[in-house]
Amino acid sequence: MTKTEQADIKSKLLELGKRLKREAALAAESLREDVVKPGENTSLPTHPADQDVEGLDAEIAIAQNEELLWEQVQAAIQRIEAGNYGVCEQCGKLIDEARLQAIPYAAHCIDCARSDRDAIDQPVRGEPRRFR
Repeated sequence: MTKTEQADIKSKLLELGKRLKREAALAAESLREDVVKPGENTSLPTHPADQDVEGLDAEIAIAQNEELLWEQVQAAIQRIEAGNYGVCEQCGKLIDEARLQAIPYAAHCIDCARSDRDAIDQPVRGEPRRFR
């Protein structure tokens, strides 16, 4: 990948990072507003059962996802600056340019990403736990 291509990707990553940071801040503000409605005199969150009903769990998951993506974008920017952008962090092979175009913050080649996903999806082997 040329320096010009890396500069273009860095520019896209910086813009994506700004957008994600903005969206994460908006999601956090929305959560604060939903937990303590205007006019209430409590700083305690609503009961967990109420949170499910109000959709707070989904809002929390969205906010966490935005923050995780932001962290991945920042890590990709650091890899560009360090000169190792486009190199798989697991196996050291080059990440396919088509993958980097689709997911510019990718830190792993497709093979390593698949093997990680497969490892997560595998059931734990061994004897089942017995609860008393």
